[in-house]
Amino acid sequence: MNLNEKQELNKKLENIFLNYYKNTGFFNQEKHDITYYKNRFLRERFVERILFTVMTEFNIGSLSSKSVLIVGLSHELASFFMKLGSESQNITLADVSAKALERTKDMFSNHLEFVKIDLDRLCFEEDTFDVIICFNYLSNIPVDGVIRTLAGEINRILKPGGIAFVSFTNEISSHDDIKMSGVMRTFRKEEILQYFEEFKLVNVLHFLPYNFLLFSINEEHIFPKKIGTIEDILIEKNERYTDSILLLTK
Repeated sequence: MNLNEKQELNKKLENIFLNYYKNTGFFNQEKHDITYYKNRFLRERFVERILFTVMTEFNIGSLSSKSVLIVGLSHELASFFMKLGSESQNITLADVSAKALERTKDMFSNHLEFVKIDLDRLCFEEDTFDVIICFNYLSNIPVDGVIRTLAGEINRILKPGGIAFVSFTNEISSHDDIKMSGVMRTFRKEEILQYFEEFKLVNVLHFLPYNFLLFSINEEHIFPKKIGTIEDILIEKNERYTDSILLLTK
């Protein structure tokens, strides 16, 4: 792929994510009723509980000196990491959408680092970050080669012994789920793991209706205890949580 083709692809991906953010209401500043904010609060706390539990199991230690990269529509996690002791100057918020970054800057202080990225080459040095969060990205990338490249880039910039959390929309999603969330594609566990084979350890936090388990690719449970149950983040009685999270180490 020549330079012009790469630039054209990166522009296409930026537009895809811009439309995705618009569909999810990221740029919409209108007020909602209390139910909307309650559901968002429960989902955010649920994800934070997952991250906290895994980092505790990994005995990651103090976050004050750790470098954290947050990619995608998970910028609110910056506040979560600062509550756990991360220094704001060690947290980088990155996105392919310049408009999304501008919106995020309005939500946080300028002490955080904000970086516009292209997915074919993340603009960071090797072994830069102790923790990487990349949510809501894989299921919005239509080109398999770009996913493979992004996986390699995450591996390149993750420090040895670091942890990366990467989400994808799983195969239990119905057509209505996909339409509501705005994502482009879903993956089976076996499909997504092939992109991340170069990592030393790959675990999958795989969600099923009303319950979930954390297991490794060789079925040996690294973290056998359940982190929680799914009921407390359901918006409606029959709604399913259709994301899975890869836990990657280097």
